[in-house]
Amino acid sequence: MKRVFYLLLLFLCTQRIAAQDIQTVLNKVDYTSGNNPQEKLYLHIDKYAYTAGETIWFKAYTTIGIQNLFSRLSNIGYVELIDPLNRIVSSIKIPILNGIGIGDLPLIDTLTAGSYRLRAYTNWMRNDDDRYFFDRTIQISNGRADNVLTATSVSQTDDGEAYTIALKSLSGVPLSKTTVYYELVKDGETLRKKRTSTDEQGILTIDVDNKFAGTLIKLRFDNLEKMPVNKIIRPANPRSKNSVQLFAEGGKILIGSLNNVAVKSINPQGLAVKSKVFIKSRTDTLSIIETNDLGMGASYIFVGQDTSLSATAVFADGSTTDVVLPEIVSEGYSIILNTRNKERIISQVNLSQNLVNHEDLYFIAHHMGQVYYVSKQKANKNELAFSVNRSTLPTGVITISILNSQFMPVVERAVFNYADESRLPLMATLNKQTYGRRDSVRVHVLAGADRDSIRVAALSASVINLNKIQDDYKTAPDILSSLLLSADINGFIEKPGYYFAEGKIKDQELDYLMLTQGWRNIDWSSIGLEIKPKFEAEKGVKIAGYTKKLGRKAPEPNATVQLISTKNFMDFIDTVSNEEGYFDFGYLLFPDSIKFLVSARTKKGKKNIDIIVESNEPPAVTANRNAPLEINDVNTVFLDQIKQSKQFFAQLERTGLMEKSIAIEEVVVRATARKEVSENSSNLNGPGNADQVLTAEDLSTCTTLEMCLAGRIMGVRWVDGAPYNTRGNVPMQVVLDGMFIEPEEISMINVMDIESVEVLRNSNYTGIYGMNGGNGLLILTSKSGLSARSNYVPRGILTIQPQGLYATRTFYKPEYDVDNAVKLARDLRTTIHWEPAIVSDMSGKTAFSFFTADEPGKYLITLEGVDLNGRIGRKLVTFEVK
Repeated sequence: MKRVFYLLLLFLCTQRIAAQDIQTVLNKVDYTSGNNPQEKLYLHIDKYAYTAGETIWFKAYTTIGIQNLFSRLSNIGYVELIDPLNRIVSSIKIPILNGIGIGDLPLIDTLTAGSYRLRAYTNWMRNDDDRYFFDRTIQISNGRADNVLTATSVSQTDDGEAYTIALKSLSGVPLSKTTVYYELVKDGETLRKKRTSTDEQGILTIDVDNKFAGTLIKLRFDNLEKMPVNKIIRPANPRSKNSVQLFAEGGKILIGSLNNVAVKSINPQGLAVKSKVFIKSRTDTLSIIETNDLGMGASYIFVGQDTSLSATAVFADGSTTDVVLPEIVSEGYSIILNTRNKERIISQVNLSQNLVNHEDLYFIAHHMGQVYYVSKQKANKNELAFSVNRSTLPTGVITISILNSQFMPVVERAVFNYADESRLPLMATLNKQTYGRRDSVRVHVLAGADRDSIRVAALSASVINLNKIQDDYKTAPDILSSLLLSADINGFIEKPGYYFAEGKIKDQELDYLMLTQGWRNIDWSSIGLEIKPKFEAEKGVKIAGYTKKLGRKAPEPNATVQLISTKNFMDFIDTVSNEEGYFDFGYLLFPDSIKFLVSARTKKGKKNIDIIVESNEPPAVTANRNAPLEINDVNTVFLDQIKQSKQFFAQLERTGLMEKSIAIEEVVVRATARKEVSENSSNLNGPGNADQVLTAEDLSTCTTLEMCLAGRIMGVRWVDGAPYNTRGNVPMQVVLDGMFIEPEEISMINVMDIESVEVLRNSNYTGIYGMNGGNGLLILTSKSGLSARSNYVPRGILTIQPQGLYATRTFYKPEYDVDNAVKLARDLRTTIHWEPAIVSDMSGKTAFSFFTADEPGKYLITLEGVDLNGRIGRKLVTFEVK
């Protein structure tokens, strides 16, 4: 009897120790998850495609974790526009308050037409992979400074590929006998430069050798109006035929067990194609998997001891391809999930015989280490069943991890869980059923349900004319697909909005997606480790740096450092550098384009000190995960949109709401742009390749450099001694012998020391400078070829212009019920209305209004938002304008 008692006591103690061990692991997981919260960012944009001269209007929603509560972690958001050459051509910082930010990106009229990326993130999000940034591909056409249509085709040759590109004007006139300069560009590096010309029909042929496969082709030529035009031609896809991948649930096929195998079938462009996959064991067919419209499917197969398996895919056109099977193992684990059960997620874990060792196996349902369910079983048979009630799990991508007795994952699987209560109910009621032109529309919005105690929600709304868009708005990315899928799933998701379209969750298709895509998961090897995040959550704009001994790398400790605003020299803050010379003014809030003076004195009050201010470099631009959406010939595809926008711009120009096209100005400037320039010029385009050039002879009659330049260079005016680009009224970047200097410092330079001044305003020349060229540049070259500025650098003081917070512009809203308001003769708005700051009250009610345009058709209202409980909502409403 005593023996039985001791055995029972030993068993209970062992169970308690095991329970403590798994609890210790869970505590570490919870600690790691708590110290590394997942921040997500989504941009609701006003429409789906744009043309140069328009503005991208957006609202930013930042949320925390799978619960999607508004984030209070970061107060600064970064929004970038990335061009077809993977260069950041526009970047702004926006303030984010309680998870909400509003902004806009103007599209200058010299943008190169093509597939662009709109990327957004917070500094904290940089601690994870940039694959989880908001990153959306948008098409931008150009009918302002471009006016050229292209038609591109590619054919295979013995040595590579032949690109045939037809060039013609918007009216269809071929650009015959036109000289074209082209470059082959890869990863930002130019591999080859050549010159060629079009034939009588405006057709250009470019041969690309195999050694240059996968390169972009950058074209430069003059259009019929003699304006410089850039075009980017994307490379042909290296895959010349359809391809298929097989994925085993859990990663591997286990011999002697039932396995679930999923299929992903794509065409050469990376988009879905339907196929039928036959999996055979010698002559026996184990399974036939037929994919859906998104190229996905799955089926069960049982693999016996004979592992001579093969797979073949057959496509609708009758073509076939052999398919590589996932790894087949005789020892290990596999997993099968039953996700069709609405109440529970049921899991079968298969073990090879050698792993039936009666040790503990743990079933954990979690999201990035935030654990929602744990259960345990002994490994006492080849098949173990686990299950979890769906009601205990949040909506989103959940990871099922099976841990062994050493608490390490042996098999994992992503599953999408959905709870109806996680969706924010939205209702939108219009004041009329149909409308006329320039008619007043009043939209009453109701957020939440009667049972909700809190119905406050932050919302945004856009209104467009469906006759003007080509995208399928029901399957395009939206707030649900972004926060619930893209923020956790690796790689390209085709038609992400499809999975939540019309309020219906596509359970089976979502499970196929989970089986065929990678996902964001916790790093189990880092559990419990004290790892300081590299990037902190920003509460403002940070200005920090180092004080160093003059001309040396050694720090200058305990130096007094002041930050002085050039707007008000009485407005300053100060601090003291530490023993390493590091100083930090903390988080500040100030608008963009503000200049500061940073002054420093040694502990003894001397000025002999160097100041280095840290610069915040943006994340590297990596490969576009949405590359299958990148296209050539954007102007041709969106010709109708270009024509409509040109008519609308003409109306805005007549009323003074928009600057006129730069065509005439550019023609005049280019007529004087080819003067001889010193070979010492730092112009990245090459000496003399500029919109305008002034030589030492031109400057010989002036006493100051500003006096020489004022009135002589086209499109530039002077404000307080600094050059401003009249296109946008923004300060230009000044470069002296390759060194970026402040525009105001021009007054410090002796005019007799300057050999030439080159003016860069057109994107054909400014593009190579990336973000630094956005406002235009003045390239100064001194007569010695050395820095003429060296005599003017004061000690212990530095001028800086850190990127501040972007000041959001106001969306133009016509007021046809106000007599003295500005009215368009023809209202041809592309975006009918944009309303970013909608907030429902405690009862869930709010409203907004707008006027219809002059064009009839079906109008679409897209309403999106998040409430205080983290519920996400989206509502689409259409109405007719006659």
